[in-house]
Amino acid sequence: MTKREVMIHMLVSRLELGASLFDDEEVTGEEEEERPAFDPSAMLGEMLGEMPEPDEMLMEGRLVTNERRVELIYEESELTGMEGSVTAIGFQRSCPELVSMMRTGQVRTALTFEEGKRHYCLYNTPYSDFEVCVRALKVDNRLLRDGELALDYLIEIHGARAEHCRMTISVKDRV
Repeated sequence: MTKREVMIHMLVSRLELGASLFDDEEVTGEEEEERPAFDPSAMLGEMLGEMPEPDEMLMEGRLVTNERRVELIYEESELTGMEGSVTAIGFQRSCPELVSMMRTGQVRTALTFEEGKRHYCLYNTPYSDFEVCVRALKVDNRLLRDGELALDYLIEIHGARAEHCRMTISVKDRV
């Protein structure tokens, strides 16, 4: 096992969408107009507008690798609103296109990013638990080769509007 101390440069953009990723539920009456079901083939082009300027964060972390798995681990801060939590973004070396994000601490969740697929999870906070749906539009994992990981995805806390998010992570050895 190898542990490297790294600097993590993260860019995150978010854009609220007018549709739901929870398309397997029946929606009737006024709700239907307010929250149409998410149909990627029909709606994606219309829904995805120009992304706002990304928020930028710089933090210290660790890149932990072994023969089977790679994990980028960092502590959340007041800046992210999840102070007291630790995030681990990882993948199996044999399947770098399937990325997981595990949070532990004050905020707990396990998100899965797999291009073109929808995954459900629970998001636990000190206030309440929420069901979350994530649909990755693109997973560009060059973390081991170039020190970069880019995730383009849709996410929705059940009962709220979906968001289109882009996260780009660059990793460099800490000096």
